[in-house]
Amino acid sequence: MKHFLFTVFLFVLNFSYSKARFVRVVFNSIASEEATIIWDQEEGEFVRFIYYDNNFKNETEKKMMLVSKLSSSNNARGFSTKIIRLNNLRPKTKYFFQIIDSQGENRLYYFSTCGNSPNDPISFIAGGDSRDRSVVRRKANVLVSKLKAHAVLFNGDFTGLDLPNQWNEWFMDWEYSIAADGRITPLVVTRGNHELSNSVLVKLFDVPNNGVYYSTEFGGDLLNLISLNSEILKIGAQKFFLSSTLKKHENFHWQIAQYHRPIRPHVKHKKEMETQYRNFVPLFEKYANLRLCLENDSHTCKVTWPILSSKDTSASEGFIRNDENGIVYAGEGCWGAPLRKADDFKPWTRDAEAVNQFNWIFITKEKIELRTVLYENSDIVEELTEETRFTLPKNINLWNPSNGNLVEIYQQKGRKVK
Repeated sequence: MKHFLFTVFLFVLNFSYSKARFVRVVFNSIASEEATIIWDQEEGEFVRFIYYDNNFKNETEKKMMLVSKLSSSNNARGFSTKIIRLNNLRPKTKYFFQIIDSQGENRLYYFSTCGNSPNDPISFIAGGDSRDRSVVRRKANVLVSKLKAHAVLFNGDFTGLDLPNQWNEWFMDWEYSIAADGRITPLVVTRGNHELSNSVLVKLFDVPNNGVYYSTEFGGDLLNLISLNSEILKIGAQKFFLSSTLKKHENFHWQIAQYHRPIRPHVKHKKEMETQYRNFVPLFEKYANLRLCLENDSHTCKVTWPILSSKDTSASEGFIRNDENGIVYAGEGCWGAPLRKADDFKPWTRDAEAVNQFNWIFITKEKIELRTVLYENSDIVEELTEETRFTLPKNINLWNPSNGNLVEIYQQKGRKVK
């Protein structure tokens, strides 16, 4: 017995854990084929990265894949950020992975690639403006771990002042989004006005374009997600990109745009984004498959009726309601930043209110369903699985204004779905 205890003691003494921390996964290209793994190497040196998928019947058939060379690394904001880009992945597959460094082995994590068929529906969580209210944003992050979305669309203003200590706290809190079994929900990120440069998102989240505008494909030709940058010029290169990606994906079932600053904010003191109205909106409206835009920044909550730009005398702030051909604009925060009163309603506002929330979005060929989740009771919400992620869990608290808690967006009238 003494010999057994001594052996166990020596094992514990000699076993050490990896110093890789703040592990995250991002989608930034084709979510059925590629993913990027990122972490902070707190101490020690990277040795190897091991991953395998769930396509095996027993342990003897498990095929381990090794990566011994990093794709990239940097020291932005005081982190020792390590990046590994994975490609040629299988669609609709769980990938388990482990980071090994000179200090030891990390825990086993996993993420799932998306399907590559438009018949595979997609689930998103969309929001932003977490800033530095740790207690509140942790509640949202806990719910991320439970809803098992395909991805989180995080739309800017991660921290208040873009300082190293604030990013450290943000990543500590993001750990709450990782499920107990190691499941990580991938991120698709955009820049907010509290990110002081484009480079911070390029270096901390491996955004593939230095201007922080890019597109990510989901479900084969089901969806083209366009991430735009409201903090730089809306003309020139960014406008050319927007025009090009909309044209390239015009035969996709859907396109969605996300960007930080709302074109027509629902908080009075926030400025109208005329440059986006002039340069983004005409391009959005040119393509029938773009029916939803996700906005943030105002620290409140809003959903519009479908609207189109107009110079008609009946228009309000340059828009009119058009249920058949219009675009729904949703979001405006708030993942934990201080709430602001929704005090700038428009005739085409569906609903607005100052509540802590994120959007929960289901996408199929036929329609988009958008719900707004009040996440502050996340500790009692039932945890879903990847098989049940399109069901409403017990105790989910949905924003339920007078027009109801479900927004349904359909294809433009007359547009045929393949």
